[in-house]
Amino acid sequence: MAAPMTVLFVHYGEDWLRGSEILLLDLMRNLDPGRVRPVVWCNAPAMERACREAGLPVERDDFVFYLDHGSPAPDPWRWAKLVAKGRNLIRRHGAAVVHANSAAPAQWMVPAARLARRPLLLHLHIAYLRRGRYVLLQHQADLAVGVSGQVLEGLRADGMDPARLRVIPNGIDPARLRPSGGDVRVECGIAPDAPVIATIGSLIPRKGHDVLLRALVQLPGVTLLVGGEGPQRAELEALAAAFGVAERVRFLGQVDDVAKVIQAADIFALASRHESFGLVLAEAGWFGRPVVAARSGGIAEVVAEGETGLLVPRDDPAALAAALGRLLADPAMRARMGEAGRARVEQRFTVGRMADGFEAAYAELAEGPRRRAAAWRPYLRMG
Repeated sequence: MAAPMTVLFVHYGEDWLRGSEILLLDLMRNLDPGRVRPVVWCNAPAMERACREAGLPVERDDFVFYLDHGSPAPDPWRWAKLVAKGRNLIRRHGAAVVHANSAAPAQWMVPAARLARRPLLLHLHIAYLRRGRYVLLQHQADLAVGVSGQVLEGLRADGMDPARLRVIPNGIDPARLRPSGGDVRVECGIAPDAPVIATIGSLIPRKGHDVLLRALVQLPGVTLLVGGEGPQRAELEALAAAFGVAERVRFLGQVDDVAKVIQAADIFALASRHESFGLVLAEAGWFGRPVVAARSGGIAEVVAEGETGLLVPRDDPAALAAALGRLLADPAMRARMGEAGRARVEQRFTVGRMADGFEAAYAELAEGPRRRAAAWRPYLRMG
């Protein structure tokens, strides 16, 4: 029996475990150990601890990238040291493929992989501005994988070969979504038959919680559960008070048990001004909850309009309130959309399907020919 191929995962992020960190950990845990052996190189202590707890080989160093908006002044010596360390890790662990879990690591891992003669897969969780696409060497990846088609639109517009672009949707891990116990309605003093809407996301402007609060004004008698923490909390609490809905809003803080919150609601809502995928929408679907969301970013690739939920324009509280009110008034529609949402998640958005997609990509990269010459065409077209 052939030994599993080693994949070097390079992750650059903040010192927390949130979206891209949780997705990467879920992915590595669900890869077939007979086919793939993960090795991790990261910059954050939280990620390092999580990898060690999962039994994964991991190393940590300080990472930095240059030439993009807000980045520090270039330091060629430090960049060269990252390239050399990346090349050394590839050779030391015998990595057959490099997986860059965001664009930043590509700036040093593209040359490191080239020097080691190994292919690089670039995993994009967000869409980047044009400058970021070029200075982070995104076009030089052997394969760019987006969590949604929307994430890849910029690279496609730059002229990157479509054969080197692929969508592998995010997947939820049902094992991580088992409720820990307790009833949010009871804990928050909400009657069993009261209408409840839930939302989960960082309390930042991009998530559009202010839009949801404005919509709530038009939905008398409805309670809103807000899961998440962030710098906008005080502002949102003040806004709820100013709108006269503070008694109907429960700010739950950081939520570790998303299942518990989702199951307490009749409808899940997401008013994001931009969202590359919206994994929490798939999580809501897993629990059979219909969703109402802003039509932004890759959300329309997760929510089937009219089948698993309703989509409304961004920054439109009236349209959001109307869609929520329509679902609240129609239990049969909620049940039908909830069932369709569960089926859609099982078919498209599980971590097992995500892992299968990446295993196939790793095998293709490790075994197939590479298209180096075409990689420079987007740079020749700049102007």
